[in-house]
Amino acid sequence: MASKFLDKIVGFLKKDVGDIFSAETLKDIGQLANTDLSDILGDAKATKLISEIEKNPDKVENYIQLAELYRYKNKIDKAVDVYLGMAQRELDAKRLDLAASYVQMGLNVAPDNGLLNKFSADIDIRKGKFSDAADKYRAAVNYYIKKGDRMTAIYLLHTIKEMNKATVRDLLNLSSILIRENMTDEAEKILMSIRESHKKGEISNVRDLEACLLMLYSIKKDDDVILGELIEARIEMGQYESVMVLLKKLIAKDSENVNFLKRQAFVYKQMGDINNCVKIFKVIANIYAKQNNLIYRNIYYHKVLKYAPDDVEALSVLRMDDQIREKLDSKIENTDSKIKIFDHLE
Repeated sequence: MASKFLDKIVGFLKKDVGDIFSAETLKDIGQLANTDLSDILGDAKATKLISEIEKNPDKVENYIQLAELYRYKNKIDKAVDVYLGMAQRELDAKRLDLAASYVQMGLNVAPDNGLLNKFSADIDIRKGKFSDAADKYRAAVNYYIKKGDRMTAIYLLHTIKEMNKATVRDLLNLSSILIRENMTDEAEKILMSIRESHKKGEISNVRDLEACLLMLYSIKKDDDVILGELIEARIEMGQYESVMVLLKKLIAKDSENVNFLKRQAFVYKQMGDINNCVKIFKVIANIYAKQNNLIYRNIYYHKVLKYAPDDVEALSVLRMDDQIREKLDSKIENTDSKIKIFDHLE
């Protein structure tokens, strides 16, 4: 008797799926489960669950077991599909708490999933939980960026912005994606607003400012004012090697701009490169000499002697003995660090 019973089971398992469910039935059940079921039809447990769903399409436990079966088989996206289908049905019936609970089940399986986080955020908005929604939209943004779906990421960041929940990092992230999508006009407007907020003291994070200015400079490569502000931000961050590269771009355009050269001398000094610092002091002194500005010429030759006391050029111009130079040193304030690329930055 037991042998006959086992034979029946084996016979059932050996049946072709088409003999158990029609194509139309599988399609209907797949719509209920919110996923294509063809990948698990050879599984006995799956076949039983599908049969149960066909008999009782409203029984929630069957869908949960189906999602868990997909999870067990490491088909996480399919498990997510099932949970999303359950949540959507409850949302359509305006049962927000139940919808949220099924989304949470999905998030327990795939916490970074963009669809689940967006769905959960949408429910939070309906409940008036705007801060929670913004965090979940951010999680969804990261998911879609990794997937290469930048347009969806832009949409979600716009949503956060329209909710008045966007942080500076959100706006920088949005600007970066917009630039990649060649939507530079909108990116420029956002970045200019961040720049203005920093000038007003509303933003103090220099790294955020540097990121903002770098993107602005990528859009406006001929804007030396933005380049100068980027240089000042990187000086504040101590990124002297990159500062030197940018400074040389400015100096190549205007080789006798003493503000550019003074910043270059300051950066060389911060880097411990006293030889190049002294060379730039001498260049500055010669520029002031050409302008017949002897006071500043002498000040910069004095700076030369401060670091290179035997420099022949500076000694020949100043013709000072050590005692006079020592007195002068005590009177001249070292203002190197106070010089800015452009006067409006002082």
